[in-house]
Amino acid sequence: MVIFKKFILKISSLRFAILLIIFIAISSGVGTFIPQGNDQQEYIDFYNETPILGFINGSQVIRLQLDHIYTSNWFLFSLILLCISLAACSFRRQIPSLKAALKWTDYKDEKKFYKLELITNYEIIQDTDHILKADSLLRKKGWNISKFENRLSARKGLVGKLGPIIVHIGLIILLIGSAYGNFSSQSKEQYLRLGESLDLINESTNSKVKIKLKNFFIERESDGKPKQFISNLEFFSKQQNLNEIKTTQVNQPIRFKGLTIYQADWSVSNIVMEIDSVLYQLQLKPIPEIGDQIWGLLIELGRENKKNYLLTIDNENGPLKVSNIEDFSENFVYLNNNPIEINSSKISLKKIIPSSGLIIKNDPSIPFIYLSFTLIILGTIFSLIPTNQIWILFNENTNKLFIGGLSNRNLLGFKKEFLKLSDEIKNN
Repeated sequence: MVIFKKFILKISSLRFAILLIIFIAISSGVGTFIPQGNDQQEYIDFYNETPILGFINGSQVIRLQLDHIYTSNWFLFSLILLCISLAACSFRRQIPSLKAALKWTDYKDEKKFYKLELITNYEIIQDTDHILKADSLLRKKGWNISKFENRLSARKGLVGKLGPIIVHIGLIILLIGSAYGNFSSQSKEQYLRLGESLDLINESTNSKVKIKLKNFFIERESDGKPKQFISNLEFFSKQQNLNEIKTTQVNQPIRFKGLTIYQADWSVSNIVMEIDSVLYQLQLKPIPEIGDQIWGLLIELGRENKKNYLLTIDNENGPLKVSNIEDFSENFVYLNNNPIEINSSKISLKKIIPSSGLIIKNDPSIPFIYLSFTLIILGTIFSLIPTNQIWILFNENTNKLFIGGLSNRNLLGFKKEFLKLSDEIKNN
């Protein structure tokens, strides 16, 4: 029992919580630096050649679970430990502090007033019930009152005591929700061409929603570099009587029935060409060996003596580069221009078909994350509210009225209010 109490005292300390938060922050930074969730052989191949800090190789990365930090045993244990620390702090400090604040403190003796931060007293000349009038005045100004025959206690801003507890609850929900999301979230990357659709099926309700790409366009800078990718998506479901169009772009995802749809990438997926009076729709693939954002394929051209040519394109407007892989000669084919002849074949570019790269993510932890941030914001706002207290005592023997005040924050601001209330009570 003694060991358990020492353990609770240790983990509920502010110093321990700060050290734990720093450890989690550093771990998250490492998780950003090291790609997560890749094949283990990739880590072995890469980090054996370039070890982290010069000595952590690929095998050690896997052994230390650095390839999946956010679902690793030690990272989850640190989150659990932080939850316990916050809960222990709330039960050990914040809740007792709230209970103490809920209890009325009764000052029956004028000697106790001299221990307060703010105090004033004056002699009563006229026979007036100042306690009754002070009670009426303070109630009108929103103070809660506990009144006796010759004294009263008043307080305001008690909700500020709830702030730290609400923040702790929010942080605990955030940690639990984040850990839950790491295990339960699902993500899928999908490329859609114009007019192409994707079926989303909810297995629990057996309902289906069809997503169709209605429009996709790219905003470019003056130098031609992509600035923004924008997709117009149609959501259609007969079962749910749904038919609406939503727009997603980079950094502006679509939220739909628990799903989050991100605009992530784009590509030139197909081109339509006319080769020797025959139309072909050709599917392109990325060619990272040449460069980023370059797509192409290898085809044969020529009516008799056929040769291999590499077709490449780097944007949705063209032109299409046709490269002879033997002598590296190049020709450019522009969209909807007159046909050109290459190795006795007449070719023309009729259509360029871009694809919108979407990431569809199902994360059931998102409601918990939103709830946690709402609680943290509310708790922070509540924590800024000062708890002010006033005590008034009338000493019948000396015919003096004592007024004392106390505030847990912004004492200077409360002092002005305290002096103003004292004058009003005196002159009432």
